[in-house]
Amino acid sequence: MINISCVVVTYNRLELLKENIKSLLNQTYAPNKIYIINNCSTDGTAGYLAQFNNHNKITVVNLPKNIGGAGGFNHGTRLAVKEGAGYVWLMDDDTIPEPDALEHLVKTATAETSVGFVCSRVIWTSGCEHMMNKPKIAPEECANNNVVKCLSCTFVSILIPSAVIRKVGLPIAEYFIWHDDIEFTQRIVSHGYKGYLDNSSIVVHKTPTNYGSSIITAPDTAYWRFYYQIRNQMATMRMQRNYLSFLFSSLNKYRLYLRRVSKRTSNQDKFRKEIKRGFIDGLKFKPKIEFVD
Repeated sequence: MINISCVVVTYNRLELLKENIKSLLNQTYAPNKIYIINNCSTDGTAGYLAQFNNHNKITVVNLPKNIGGAGGFNHGTRLAVKEGAGYVWLMDDDTIPEPDALEHLVKTATAETSVGFVCSRVIWTSGCEHMMNKPKIAPEECANNNVVKCLSCTFVSILIPSAVIRKVGLPIAEYFIWHDDIEFTQRIVSHGYKGYLDNSSIVVHKTPTNYGSSIITAPDTAYWRFYYQIRNQMATMRMQRNYLSFLFSSLNKYRLYLRRVSKRTSNQDKFRKEIKRGFIDGLKFKPKIEFVD
C-alpha cells in the first residue's frame, strides 16, 4: 500500500462536504490521511469539523480567511507533501467519488514511473459528462479508451506523485480561483511527465447546474469569476511565451471574450466589466511558483 493523502478544499457547502467525507472514508483503497482545508466558511463548517479533532485519519485546517480554491490547494498540497505523503489526491468539497475511484487511480498512477498525474472521469448528477471538468485529451488518443493520455485537467479528483510536486512546484495560490489546475497540470506535462485520464475512476461533481466555463452560458451570478479566468489565463501565457507573443495573444483573447459576452442573453454589462478589469490586471500580474520547503 502506498501512502496517499487526500486534500479537500471547502467553502460554505457543508451538506456536500459531509457527503464527500463519507465517500472518502468508504473507499475500497483507503487514503492514509484526509486534509480538510476550510476556507473560512460561515455556514457552520468549522463547528461540524470539530468532531474530527482527534480523528486518526482526518486533519482539519481552519484558515483565518478565504484564500480561494487555488490558495486552499496550495496550502493543503504543501502540508500533505511535507508530512510524508507519497501521492496527493485533490478535489473540491462537492466532489463525490465512487467507492473504487481511488483504487483505479492508484493502479494507473503506479503502472509506470513517468506518470505525472491521473484524473478521474467526472460526471454530473444526471450521469452525463460534466462540462466543466473535461480534460484536454492528447491529439493522438481516443477519448473512449479506458486509460487516455491527457495534457491538462481540473482539480476535481486528480492523483499526483509527491516527487512530481517537489520537482515542478505547487499550484499557484495567487490565482485564487480558476485556471490554477490547468496551469499546474500543463506545467507537469511540460516537465516531461505523462498525464492520464482513467475512465474507470468515476466521481460525481454535484454543482447546481451542468455548465462549463463558457462566458456565453455561465449563470448571471458567475460574472465575477471571469475576472480571474482572463487574468489567470494571461498569467499562464506570460510564463509560456515571449512578451510580444504574450501581448498579441492577450489582446486577441480580450477581443474574443468581448465578442462572446455580446452573445449572452442577460447581464452583459457586469460580465464585460469583469473581463475588462481582468485584462488590465492581467497585463501586470506575475505570480510566483512556490516549492515545498
